[in-house]
Amino acid sequence: MSVRNNILAGWVAHLVTVLIGFFLMPYILGTVGEAQYGAWIFINAIASYSNVLYSGFGATLVRYVADLSAREDQKRLNSFVSNIQLVYFGTATLVMLCTALAAWIVPDVKQWEGVAKWEMRYAILIVGTTIATGMVASVYGGILVGTQRLDLKRAIEVSMGITRLVLTLVCLRERFGLMTLAAIFFAITLFEHGLSACLAYRQCPGLRIRFWNYNRETMRECFGFSSMNAIALIAEYMIYFTDTIVIGFVLGPKAVVPYQIGLRIVQMIQIPIAQIGEAVLPKAGELHAKESSSELGPLVARGMGLAFLLAGGFLIGATYFGQLLINTWIGPGYGESYPVLVILLGAQMVALPMVVARKALLGTGQIRLQVVIDLMEAICNLGLSLLFVSFWGIMGVAWGTFVPLVVIELFVLLPCAMKLLHLRVRSLWKETIAPQLPAFAVLLVACDLVSRRVPETGWLPLMAATAIGGGALVAVRYGTHLLEKRDLTASVSPMNSPETTPQAG
Repeated sequence: MSVRNNILAGWVAHLVTVLIGFFLMPYILGTVGEAQYGAWIFINAIASYSNVLYSGFGATLVRYVADLSAREDQKRLNSFVSNIQLVYFGTATLVMLCTALAAWIVPDVKQWEGVAKWEMRYAILIVGTTIATGMVASVYGGILVGTQRLDLKRAIEVSMGITRLVLTLVCLRERFGLMTLAAIFFAITLFEHGLSACLAYRQCPGLRIRFWNYNRETMRECFGFSSMNAIALIAEYMIYFTDTIVIGFVLGPKAVVPYQIGLRIVQMIQIPIAQIGEAVLPKAGELHAKESSSELGPLVARGMGLAFLLAGGFLIGATYFGQLLINTWIGPGYGESYPVLVILLGAQMVALPMVVARKALLGTGQIRLQVVIDLMEAICNLGLSLLFVSFWGIMGVAWGTFVPLVVIELFVLLPCAMKLLHLRVRSLWKETIAPQLPAFAVLLVACDLVSRRVPETGWLPLMAATAIGGGALVAVRYGTHLLEKRDLTASVSPMNSPETTPQAG
């Protein structure tokens, strides 16, 4: 599929996922209470660190599947996939060892109000087993992404999201809430990877994953690329999951909830925009394999422009209607979530367009620069979060994320990416930034006018405000796009007219 179709498929899937998430989060919170829900978030934050044990092989798998499928080299593709799954068996074993250690230690670290220690232990064990199982089977999802069939992967995610919703509504009770959530997570993971495996074999009929396909040279090549990506992955998880850990240990599990509300909204916004980069990654690998790097720069500039437009639109909308969204979705009493939401979204104005550049660099095999920058961001984020949480609580943690993301991405990563991807300042301005500014101006005016007439809560006014703001943003951006096309046509057509075309003889 084309990059555009993969992005659209991802957006449709994400819309369904967001609708499910919008319903599930307040339902789970209201059913099991703040104490158990805070503990569930805390367990998942710790479990998320286990993803670093993928050792960066996920992106490596996508990159090499895209490259080798474009070259039609099925033998090497099978070798790479088999070697990477062998590594995953080893990391899954390590996950189980870490899970057993966490189940033994974490419940005794502090008093978990409203949560039994035995339930905490069993929930950690189930979550850890789920992650280990999913790690081994994750190669199939990587194959779908690498062959540019993100539409199939997103369809599976939608199906599993709906199944999770049904299971949660039917099974979740206040008693044993942690155990139930963990069991649902385990069941959904098994079904998801089973479907991915079936579709991966259908997409690649010649796929053969065998342990005896192990090859030392292939493994060395995998580790050469993955070792750098692993460090970048560790840094990324430190950036995006350290906040919850810091708040949980310093302020307690209940303080995690208002921060998580703001963070959850940001994540819902992040995912569809980041999918632009996910679609660019395999395309960048294909262009690199075909030595068509001249096409990559314009593709990246347009992708960054789209990400900038969407991130800016969401930031403006959240500034005016973020509190309305929180009051309607969760209920009153979470006033701290609004500034957290705005601060974290402000950082995404820079971070999300740079995701497109990052994925393009990764697709072409350039990873070392990102590793250094991610480590800088992670160390700064941890240090500032620990410093600011003592003074400003959860808002201090949000600022601890904002400052390193904006400063380092804007003033370190962007200039380097422009050089490596052959992006000129003028091109970046014309393709990425300038076309979005009229849409931002109109959206600001529309939001200001609408915000004076909406109540403090209610889905209907929230949906109306979203429709008006989104419609204004899309209409103005589409109008500027048509003007750009007309100007381009006018500048080209005189060169092709009979009067200016050289005559033979």
